[in-house]
Amino acid sequence: MNPPLVLGQKLLEGYFILSSLPFALGVLGNFLGILNTNKKPKQQEAPLSPGAWAYPSLDVDYLIANLLKDKKLVGIVRNHHLFEKHDFPCLWISKIEKENSVRPTHLEKILHWVTKTITHDHGLIFDGVEYLILENGFEPTFKFLLNLKDHILLRDSILVLVVDERTFEERQLSLLYREFRRISPIKQQP
Repeated sequence: MNPPLVLGQKLLEGYFILSSLPFALGVLGNFLGILNTNKKPKQQEAPLSPGAWAYPSLDVDYLIANLLKDKKLVGIVRNHHLFEKHDFPCLWISKIEKENSVRPTHLEKILHWVTKTITHDHGLIFDGVEYLILENGFEPTFKFLLNLKDHILLRDSILVLVVDERTFEERQLSLLYREFRRISPIKQQP
């Protein structure tokens, strides 16, 4: 038996183990990081700056309390129940004729209401984009939203579309996010 050969082989094995250690620790760290539920993706916590935004969540309480705080709010809403506890003027999108309601096909009336209601430094929450698309088609609705966006920007205000991403085709969602910056819907947990 040749002792230098055995010693060299042991050194080689030790070197291999030591050189593999950073890789193994990295893999282990990634694995544990995936399982660690305390880390949440960061969300924009500061109030929104003037502009046009898309919020893919129905958590409007969080939107109002954190991202639109200190803004004079108005809403154009389809899901009226989400906004009932908040004290700001809303226009309800519905086929039922009622005070403060408008038919989904009357886009010009919605725009007129916005131009008469919104002044400087307002926040407009628009919930019901999918309903407008159902009633008017994507192209006319998207053109309307772009016109609405222009009116909001001229008033140095904020427009937030509350959207369900699952209801859009990929092309439609791409167009939407080209014009309306996406807000992450994930909240930080205490």
